[in-house]
Amino acid sequence: MGPHPPYWRCIMKSSATLMLAAPLLLLMLPVALAAEAETIFSKVFAAAIAFAAAVLASGFAISRAGSAGLAASAERPEVRTVAIIIAAFGEALAIYGIAIAFFILGAG
Repeated sequence: MGPHPPYWRCIMKSSATLMLAAPLLLLMLPVALAAEAETIFSKVFAAAIAFAAAVLASGFAISRAGSAGLAASAERPEVRTVAIIIAAFGEALAIYGIAIAFFILGAG
């Protein structure tokens, strides 16, 4: 049975679902705010949320992928290219966030 009680698996599944759903809801919030109101404040606020969420997620992704990539390339130098490509996905997330922010500001 293991060291954890049987209900532990249900708790972990529900918390994993919440951790995956919360960022998606935060990324949808700027679009919903921009669609509801036509004021300039709501558009700027929605663009700021989109930009901030993308930059925070990108920074987190680059820090994790970069540290893991450096550790892996120290042990096996042939994985250096793969590590750089994976870190570039995190950088692309920030670029997509900037693009979405500009789309929100230009909408309407």
